Amino acid sequence: MTVTWLPRADSPILFSVSHGKPSSYTVLVVDDSPTNRSYLKYILEEDGYRIVQAADGLSCVETARAERPVLVLLDVVMPGIDGYETLARLKDDPLTARTPVIMLTSLEDQESKLKAFELGAVDYIVKSANPLEVRARVRVHVRLALANEELVAARRESIMQIAQAQRSLLVRPRDYPGARFAVYYRSLHEAGGDFYDVVPVADEVFFYLMADVAGHDLGTSYVTPAVKVLLKQFATPAYSVEETISLMNGILSQTVCEDTYLTAFALRLNRKSRKAVYLAAGHPPALYLPRGGAGTNVQPRFLECENGMIGMLEETTYHAESMDVEPGDRFVLFTDGLVESGPNPAAWTEARSALLPVAERLDDAELDELPERFVIALGAENARDDVAVMAIEV
Repeated sequence: MTVTWLPRADSPILFSVSHGKPSSYTVLVVDDSPTNRSYLKYILEEDGYRIVQAADGLSCVETARAERPVLVLLDVVMPGIDGYETLARLKDDPLTARTPVIMLTSLEDQESKLKAFELGAVDYIVKSANPLEVRARVRVHVRLALANEELVAARRESIMQIAQAQRSLLVRPRDYPGARFAVYYRSLHEAGGDFYDVVPVADEVFFYLMADVAGHDLGTSYVTPAVKVLLKQFATPAYSVEETISLMNGILSQTVCEDTYLTAFALRLNRKSRKAVYLAAGHPPALYLPRGGAGTNVQPRFLECENGMIGMLEETTYHAESMDVEPGDRFVLFTDGLVESGPNPAAWTEARSALLPVAERLDDAELDELPERFVIALGAENARDDVAVMAIEV
């Protein structure tokens, strides 16, 4: 099984944390006047802050990137780039964008204050303010910054837990050796919208599902376990493929899919009777690759059987198609990210023609290599979407 997870870029943090407490409270003071910098340093060190200094805008940006202060006190009027331009550069840099900035100035006009706030400053201190006011304002914004970072850290941890839980739901080929499948799965976000499952129905009978939940937010993480539970309940000899999908649709449309929906391709393969039953619910059709490939009388083709999406309308009805299969025949199920987000993005209806030539070139691929080779051949390994590909052999 090939499973590829896109590395998640950690959000910049403002300070290091040890045992839940910040290891340092660094404040960056930026002013072209050494006297003003020394005065602010004297005031703030009394509260225990570690003070770093910069004499101009360019050194402010460099120091902020290197020191990652919890707060910046920034003078407005400076030689070179002024405080406003410096503030704009800090906010444009991902490493310093969330660092709160208090502007320091001798100007008290409303226009200057508004400009500072529009550029992202959190406060505005007039240089004539007394030490108690300066310390009080700094204290408030340091508290807010620390609270914000704790919130971000908690959110990050929560998302990672959800992502790990979602990934743990994905079945592996070694879980069901008799199912004879291989998978490539790459999730662009922590809570991926693509989902697949394999359910044993009876002896040598398996139900395969490839699904794509609309969106990539945390709501998708609640849909996938619901689909897995329902599939296990209804993918049995007691229900046809149409009935399985119809029952899932009825329940999902009234519960977790109230604000979303999913597309899916369902395939039930009976290796004993050499029969396959399939349907597409608003999803790209699967590829059928006959044994021997293009050299046989039966050519690779798409399994067309279009139905409505799942979870959108409770009263949707579904129909399936059936076909005879032979040992060695293969099916390739995939999500639209395989063809819509590669180097030449295009709508599925326009991009599908590229798959048949790829299928012919990969006729000799081993089953466990086939999904990843499909992805590479189509240039989708760095797609800007989730990508899931499942290869199944009769």
